Amino acid sequence: MSSDIPTIDFGRFERSEKDGTQLASEIDAALSTVGFLHLVNHGIEQGKIDESFQWVRAKSRKFFSLSPTDKESMYPRSEAYDCGYVSLGQEKVRGKNCMKECVDINGSSGGEMDRILPGFHGFMVQFHQECAILIQKLLKCLSVALGLGDEDALGQHHTDSLFNLNLIHYPEVAAEQLRSGSAVRLPAHSDPGSLTLLFQQKVGGLEIADMSSTCETATVKVEQTAKFIAVEPQPATILVNVGYLLMRWSNGRWKNTVHRVMAPPVSGNTDSVDTVPERYSTAFFSFPGPDTVIEPLDACISVENPRRWAPIIAGKYLRKKISSMYS
Repeated sequence: MSSDIPTIDFGRFERSEKDGTQLASEIDAALSTVGFLHLVNHGIEQGKIDESFQWVRAKSRKFFSLSPTDKESMYPRSEAYDCGYVSLGQEKVRGKNCMKECVDINGSSGGEMDRILPGFHGFMVQFHQECAILIQKLLKCLSVALGLGDEDALGQHHTDSLFNLNLIHYPEVAAEQLRSGSAVRLPAHSDPGSLTLLFQQKVGGLEIADMSSTCETATVKVEQTAKFIAVEPQPATILVNVGYLLMRWSNGRWKNTVHRVMAPPVSGNTDSVDTVPERYSTAFFSFPGPDTVIEPLDACISVENPRRWAPIIAGKYLRKKISSMYS
């Protein structure tokens, strides 16, 4: 399926009304079928993406090489804003401890940043802003695709400062631990919000479910029955996928595809591999404002696809989701 994830040239954004309409149609089609797309010419310089990884790599003696005390001092955990440092194994997905550490940065986060690692927070705030701009452009495309009349129809319900820049480190791990299931990097799940941007480096491991290979929709059942396909990192691209609330908003039009992080694929006999290398990735999560009522849009309701969900409050849903991850 990796080859079936569409690659879309975003350089056409705002080039002309015709180009914009065609671009919106292609994004709509990708998210309606696969739920994922590769974005090229997205407007975020590759040099800045590379620098963002340099700031976190342990071998560069940057953020993830700091002591746990310093990492927590820089970014104290706040579940109210879903931000701060998360230590190895602290995050749970479906009751399983994740073999990763991460830091969530948003407009409300930050402790003793510059004393411990000068320049880090300032760079990440700027990177956060560039990701937020791209999210708003994508939401404009989706508003156009639905013919909502106002290209800001979806974007106006999103507050950039509440978006999360999630810097992730999966430490090196014994391959046998992953093969036996005694350790898991990130279990099968689907994202909770609107749109996610994913930046990957050379070490893969991301797998997405081929939802056409199963009739199940519940994540635990999908993991048991679906075929999972490796998504290899692609140079100069950002991977974009749909969150649960956007799927619900679109009445199921856009697919909230299940995915997970496993050991990266290797050639030859996988049983001969003793150690799975460390992996770094960056996910940028966007969410509707906490008071936003999420209910199927009229443009997504028809005789063939009647209303599937009752209204919910975005903030209430997200607080419950966050609580389950750290309880």
